[in-house]
Amino acid sequence: MVKHQHVFPLILALWLLLAACGAGDGSITIQTDGMSFVRDEIHVKAGEPVTLRVVNRDGYAHAFDIDEFDIHAPLPANTSFDATFTPTEPGRYRFYCGSPGHEAAGMVGVLVVEP
Repeated sequence: MVKHQHVFPLILALWLLLAACGAGDGSITIQTDGMSFVRDEIHVKAGEPVTLRVVNRDGYAHAFDIDEFDIHAPLPANTSFDATFTPTEPGRYRFYCGSPGHEAAGMVGVLVVEP
């Protein structure tokens, strides 16, 4: 029994680490950084549910838009937004900040849906 005492804390620590990373649950975090997204290319699998958590770390408003998935969300300063959807078609889908001037300033990225 003494040999197994150390196994449970190790398994628990590993589980907590994987949960914090969003491993395997389809959740992805995208953060703002001024006039850009910290992650500007994201890969997901077709047919698998995805939750995008968009975090506005800035002191001013942004928006998050993916036209093909009808996602259009305002992001007030220092807030977050979750979008859950299941992409069905492989392809490259552009996401951007819909706030006036932000897209033109380079606040864009691509969601790559793989087969």
